[in-house]
Amino acid sequence: MSELKTEEEQIEAFKAWWKKNGTALVVAVAVAVAGYFGWQAWKNGQETHLSEASALYQNLVKAAANLDDENNQKTVSFIAKQLSEDYSDTGYAMFGQLFLARVDAEQGNYDDAISALELAIKETEDASFIAIANLRIARLLLQKGDYQAAMNRSQLVTEPEYLAQQQEVIGDIYLQQGMRDDARMAYEKASEALGAGVNHPLLDIKLQDLVKG
Repeated sequence: MSELKTEEEQIEAFKAWWKKNGTALVVAVAVAVAGYFGWQAWKNGQETHLSEASALYQNLVKAAANLDDENNQKTVSFIAKQLSEDYSDTGYAMFGQLFLARVDAEQGNYDDAISALELAIKETEDASFIAIANLRIARLLLQKGDYQAAMNRSQLVTEPEYLAQQQEVIGDIYLQQGMRDDARMAYEKASEALGAGVNHPLLDIKLQDLVKG
């Protein structure tokens, strides 16, 4: 009888505990299950989101292979805008802006190209990407004849690995203003930054022309 009583007491104790804590336990389990399936749904949604962005970007790259075609130019512009608006949380959006800037630049729409590059810079914290975008903006400003703005922009590039490109842009800015000695010194710095054994035929031509002059 004592064993039965003990079992009965245990059952009654469990009933009392369940009455007090059962609802909270059920809620806790429900929350945990919902959280798990919610995470899985979010994860799957993110994968789908990235896959869509990737597919769009691949189509953009194909169109950008021949920008002499006006339809391809329109395709690049359309997809780049879509990436920026609907997939700004992916890396594809900023690369889309690079292609859009290229289309605008080739059409002579320098302000639009600069705006696209500025937007791309805002969408990333990657120092290399920002350096490349700033150098492109500097060249576009040079095309516009805004020498001071071009110089200011080129000087934003401080990464050592982009010193050669930066100094070449600075040399171009000086040369466009007729400041040949300053241009030559900048080109020489660019050549030194490239290091021995690295060929840059265009930079060599620029230097040779200044030396001969």
